[in-house]
Amino acid sequence: MKRALPVCFALLIAGCVATRELATFLPDSSEKALIRWQRKGRSLVYDAVCARARDGSVSVRLYKQSPMPLAEFRLGSANFFEASGRLAGRGWAGPVADAPTAFSTWVWFLTAYQRSVEPGSPSLKSETVRIAFTKSGDKLKVLSVSNSENGEVVSAIFN
Repeated sequence: MKRALPVCFALLIAGCVATRELATFLPDSSEKALIRWQRKGRSLVYDAVCARARDGSVSVRLYKQSPMPLAEFRLGSANFFEASGRLAGRGWAGPVADAPTAFSTWVWFLTAYQRSVEPGSPSLKSETVRIAFTKSGDKLKVLSVSNSENGEVVSAIFN
């Protein structure tokens, strides 16, 4: 028993260190949107707050008749992605390249949202993902990402 206690403590500490989270998100600007998230044969509409930080990080929080977000998806300026909240299941955090397929549509959505403010930004291309957007001047009005790999569609209409 005496030997098991240090081993359990070491495993607990190692587990806490193994997952890296993004630094505190400090939004520089935010905008409200309605987001339709279609997945697993269901389509639901959520209120959302989409935000940008000075360092290029972006965040989307989904709400449904509650002040607490049901999900938050964040993309850091160093291509570090984080998903949390009830709608994100167990959640996930790590490099974009290692993101599970279940979050790939959100990675694409956040990347497109992140790049939408850059004039002449390089287009995003994939054989399984389609991205469409509408802008009015510099302001993003509509952003839609369709992923044929997992059958998801995430569309946002910005207020």
